[in-house]
Amino acid sequence: MSLLKLRRINLQAHAVSQAVQRWRYAGVDAGSSVPPGQSGYLRFCVSGEGGEWQGLIDARDWLHQSLPGLQSLLIVECSLTTIAELFRAVSQPLLMDVDDLQYREIYDVESIAPHQLPTQEMPWLDTAQGRVWITRLPPARATGPAHEDNGWLSDLPFRLDLKLGFSHLHHTHAIRLKTGDVLRIAQRAQRCCLGDRCLGFFSFTEQGIHMQSSDTDPQDAPEPDLDPGALPVKLEFVLATHDIDLARLSQIASGQLIPLADDAAQRIEVRANGKPVARGELVQLDEQLGVELLEVYRNPRDE
Repeated sequence: MSLLKLRRINLQAHAVSQAVQRWRYAGVDAGSSVPPGQSGYLRFCVSGEGGEWQGLIDARDWLHQSLPGLQSLLIVECSLTTIAELFRAVSQPLLMDVDDLQYREIYDVESIAPHQLPTQEMPWLDTAQGRVWITRLPPARATGPAHEDNGWLSDLPFRLDLKLGFSHLHHTHAIRLKTGDVLRIAQRAQRCCLGDRCLGFFSFTEQGIHMQSSDTDPQDAPEPDLDPGALPVKLEFVLATHDIDLARLSQIASGQLIPLADDAAQRIEVRANGKPVARGELVQLDEQLGVELLEVYRNPRDE
């Protein structure tokens, strides 16, 4: 894929973006930023069913939100050390409203000064006890077992096509296709399709394919005008085809990366009116992409 200018995706930033998106979808106010260094913080580790994660919370904000009546009883302000001890003593110091941050135990609680705070952006979400910054996300969630009543549905195979674009040829040109020909991809599409349905667009990254779902089906876009006297053959150029189950498909549709084989650029499938007719290699043609045919499956006259 070295012929393509690939957009680099930072895997950590991608994981943060996906987490924030999930939390917002669950109705929780969430985002990413650098924790403001106006006060001391509590740093803690968490173990739960979804795995280990780590977080930060403003110590005095937590105290005010969790024990609002305590402040009026105090003669002097609580020290960070005292707040950390209170945090450890409370059975449920945080109430997390998102599934992937549910926990069994909070441990290794310690107070840190503002100058010890991380300087990079981190995901955060608001809780009833104050804003929590996640310094280490839990591991990526594995898809859980399907409900027994519809478990068979998750096992059904689907065929996912990554379509680079298409061109039109006069039928007289199509019947003369041979190994070594170079076909220009006249209209780039980069669509991720399930059968005849377009799920969205994709872009190239160094890790593979990044899907971007869209409410607008790009197949509704107008195609180039054709010669009214010509009988067109529609050529489609397919980067990869994946047999996939429903659970994995749901992950991809939500923005997961799709890995590509190292030789993906040499395995472009060319379809004429929907039927595979050749295999080729993706090449650069000035400012456009093309496909050099490596193997022609049959005489296009038979189509």
